[in-house]
Amino acid sequence: MTNTDQQKPLNLIELKAKMLCEGVNTSPEIERLFLEQNPSKAKRGGLSSGGKMKIGGSIYVNAPFYRSKKTDLSLWRDVLCDHGFIIKYNNEPIATGEVLKSPNWYNNLISGFSITQILTSHGRQLAGSIYEDCSLFSHGNQCKFCVINSSLANRSPLLIKKKAKLFTDALNLIPINSYDGLTLNGGMTMHEGRGMEIIEPVVREIYSNYKIPIGIEITPPINLDWILRLKDAGVDSLMMNLEVWDEKLRRQYIPGKNELCTKEVYLKAFEYALKIFGPGKVSSCFVIGIESLDSIKAGIQQITDLGVIPSPLAGRYFEDIPDYPFSQQTDFRQFLEILQFTNELMFQKGLITRDVAGCVACGMCDLIKDQTNL
Repeated sequence: MTNTDQQKPLNLIELKAKMLCEGVNTSPEIERLFLEQNPSKAKRGGLSSGGKMKIGGSIYVNAPFYRSKKTDLSLWRDVLCDHGFIIKYNNEPIATGEVLKSPNWYNNLISGFSITQILTSHGRQLAGSIYEDCSLFSHGNQCKFCVINSSLANRSPLLIKKKAKLFTDALNLIPINSYDGLTLNGGMTMHEGRGMEIIEPVVREIYSNYKIPIGIEITPPINLDWILRLKDAGVDSLMMNLEVWDEKLRRQYIPGKNELCTKEVYLKAFEYALKIFGPGKVSSCFVIGIESLDSIKAGIQQITDLGVIPSPLAGRYFEDIPDYPFSQQTDFRQFLEILQFTNELMFQKGLITRDVAGCVACGMCDLIKDQTNL
């Protein structure tokens, strides 16, 4: 078998994995449709920005798309289908798909700001950042792959640390019955809540007005009572991302977070959160492409033993971020090996995600929701 044959995806699951790991090149027409999905160019965090699409009629993907970086997957406009495209592997057509349409509510303004600077659509999920910054950047020890502060230039302070009213005003103009949940995140602070102190009052106000399921992505707090406060405020599920398991590589790739939130801090927070939210409602991502497969498997094994849902995410590169320091190459077959390992562990333990909000519920950046097809 040639190397070219080894790199060719054989089914939709392999195709999604390859898209997530390597990204895609696009024709100008498809790139324009992707840009319409995020007109304000907001970036919520580390690995979530990309082009949102459906392939093969059933599989949802949020994959990076490139102008300069070359990949062997490319998307070309399918003139016979509205928002449709043909997926080519080295110029050979292998599948079809469609770009997810931007909803009509994207045209609205909230307090003079585009509504997409507050909330965006991720398939059946709404997503936004409450605190669009992170204290680690000011200390120069931020996570190497994080881009949460990339859109701060010429940004109103009202958008960096958003008040609840921006979200409730936005939700007034969104048909929330069309969405399963709301995913919110924020950068880390030096407060004992590590950012939860900013998120909690906003979530409380949102949930008091809209009983939509809310998933939160945040760093473990010093005082674990903040997790209970989030639950009381209306949070349905919680994501606290370990990202890297190997100690040496944690110091290299997530230096500030590793110093302030060690693995032991995460594990204690997981145990506490599981008591508060229950099984299937606490998750954590690992960034694939940084450490060895054995190291990743050890981390996934340990959190699965606790009852935490693992979310393996492929490391990705952002060519639109000047001097972006993270450019790991992730072999999509190794990515699939990790996903198969995760799937088997979860099956053995009877561990099933019950998230209706949050990254795992969205499912476009990982394959946990598609795991029954592996």
